[in-house]
Amino acid sequence: MIKLLISDLDGTLIHNHATMKDEDLNALKMAMESGLELAFASGRMYPEIRSVMEELGKRTHAISQNGAFVHTTDGSMILQEAFDPGLQRALMEAGEGTPFLTLLCAPDYYFVERMSGHAERIAGRLMAPMRLVPDARERLGRDIVSGKMSFFGGLDALRSFRERLMEAYGDSIDAYISDIDCMDVMPRGVSKGTGAEALLKHLGLGADEAVCVGDSFNDLSMFAAIRHSFAMEGAHPDVRAKASRTTDGVAAVVAWAMESSR
Repeated sequence: MIKLLISDLDGTLIHNHATMKDEDLNALKMAMESGLELAFASGRMYPEIRSVMEELGKRTHAISQNGAFVHTTDGSMILQEAFDPGLQRALMEAGEGTPFLTLLCAPDYYFVERMSGHAERIAGRLMAPMRLVPDARERLGRDIVSGKMSFFGGLDALRSFRERLMEAYGDSIDAYISDIDCMDVMPRGVSKGTGAEALLKHLGLGADEAVCVGDSFNDLSMFAAIRHSFAMEGAHPDVRAKASRTTDGVAAVVAWAMESSR
């Protein structure tokens, strides 16, 4: 019996960084009314996921910043992970001299060391504030905690940069393309998969009692942690290959979960 549904946001439930299909919204409401637990798993931060909950009109569990934080429906935080400050400073230095925007994530806001037109454009896609913190490197580990960082730029250049980062820091980080212009970098061993496992343990559920759906490389760890996984039909072939099924939308996954629970 399926007791928990975990959905990615961008590219899966949210489209064009802003909208949710009515059919998906209504299906999720129906699922929760029938007793199915719901969690949103995203590279976005918890306040942004809360805004999606407001649109849904119901509180859900949340796996935010690719598993750096896990919150339950009542807002209790059951997991928190963060970068080693020295490692994060080294990654920031690696981004210097590149064409990429380096965006760092605190628990409830984004921050950059320098504001630019690129930063302002990315800020328009976010549902949490972006702050200018010129002295961020000095403050990391003191009054700023960061569990995730992202680099924004051209896809081919990001893939090449990822190879360089993994060669230099692969024992300490995970890095993957999470959007058409974004690469997320996480502390090694922190992922949506570890977040999902923490939530399952908290709820007393097994991996076969949950279903998940996503569309990008940061969802692969979730696919590995949960027996029943769906990839969006438009996802990269390598992403689809790691899921147990494909789908054209969240509503179809809800229907599958409801049928499997009868």
